[in-house]
Amino acid sequence: MKFRLIALALIAASALQAPAALAHGAMTAFYGGQIAEIGALRVEFAVRDGAVRAWVRDLHDQSRPASGKVTLLLGGRKLDLPLTAAPVGLKAEAPVSAKDKLAVILNLEVEGKPVSVRFIQGDLAAPALSTRAEAGRQAFEAVCAACHGSALRGTENGPPLLHPAYAAGSAHGDDVILAAMANGAQSHMWKFGDMPKPKGLKAGQDQDVLAYIRVMQKANGLGGAAQDTAPHAGHGHH
Repeated sequence: MKFRLIALALIAASALQAPAALAHGAMTAFYGGQIAEIGALRVEFAVRDGAVRAWVRDLHDQSRPASGKVTLLLGGRKLDLPLTAAPVGLKAEAPVSAKDKLAVILNLEVEGKPVSVRFIQGDLAAPALSTRAEAGRQAFEAVCAACHGSALRGTENGPPLLHPAYAAGSAHGDDVILAAMANGAQSHMWKFGDMPKPKGLKAGQDQDVLAYIRVMQKANGLGGAAQDTAPHAGHGHH
């Protein structure tokens, strides 16, 4: 019962915290994670397959040295793990997947001062897929998932596509996503470097991948995402 109460309190606190963090507007999650402003610091957190990551920087977006531990509440378990220095930021290997629902407490020491911040990652919704979106899923897994993740939540190599910046109607609309699949893209928002032109997409598969991305976005709360209403005929190239 005590564990359940702690978990519920953590989830409630995190749910309240996230909108406040987003409301600052000036904050950017450089590595595709969630971000919170704590005093004069910005703390970013992300879940990867097999690990969790954290980055700390000041209000001028300069990286700050940090150490500490992470507490994960995952599937009824509580895991306390040390964070170790990575080439950039902090890392803890963990039995987690980017698809997992979990609550997180980061207990850090930054330049001799304690910093505690909470995050929550919700379930990944997996909707039923039409023929076109399923074809797009298969192409995405083969070509795109290595960078953007099978959960579309990003990896160490590329940003999340389940992100407001890529939702339908955003500055990264259909034309921008299709252009990136055709030609690659220059880095302008994240710290992953330039996106090379994807290798392995056949003619027409870009539209299928786009349909899959849009369906996944809509299912996972990115309002305004277009529904997969394309005809299901005429895709013999799959």
